[in-house]
Amino acid sequence: MAATRGDTQRREQVLAAALTVFATFGYRKTSMDAVAQAADISRPGLYFLFSGKEELFRETMRQALDEALGDVRTALAAPGADLNARLVAALDANLGRYVGTHINEGVDDLLEHGTAQLQSMYDDYRGAFLDALTEAVAASGRPTASVTPRQIAEVLNAAAEGWKHRVADRPAFVDKLTMAVDVALRP
Repeated sequence: MAATRGDTQRREQVLAAALTVFATFGYRKTSMDAVAQAADISRPGLYFLFSGKEELFRETMRQALDEALGDVRTALAAPGADLNARLVAALDANLGRYVGTHINEGVDDLLEHGTAQLQSMYDDYRGAFLDALTEAVAASGRPTASVTPRQIAEVLNAAAEGWKHRVADRPAFVDKLTMAVDVALRP
């Protein structure tokens, strides 16, 4: 049976609510009842969409990661923007979306400690993100001294990972990203 547009919209609303609940309480402490309440759906309605908590968690994280990777690719393909601006926008799209929000730490914990439920999903996503950054640096034709485009991508990702926990808000995060990209791309 094909999903209707209403089912797809409802599913997306449930996944958005589930991300907040999982990030707030963690995987183990999140109940299907809590997600149903947050999504304003009945518990049977939630089970109609998802067979259980593990499937709901995987789909919640898949949607969040797919959305972030799509935004990264859009940022890297921005017409008219220079490489530095595109890299800052891509790093922000990947890691900045929750900076300064109450769920920032919770999302990180879900990705780091939800490996049993996520299997290789996060590692695959992280690899695709690093590949996208690497391709953008390599395609720019800018000299990168004695480092490879992949090394630049990895250093920028590591800097962004660190700063997202040390800044108070997203504008401060973007300022730090701008500095990191400027330093990493200095000939």
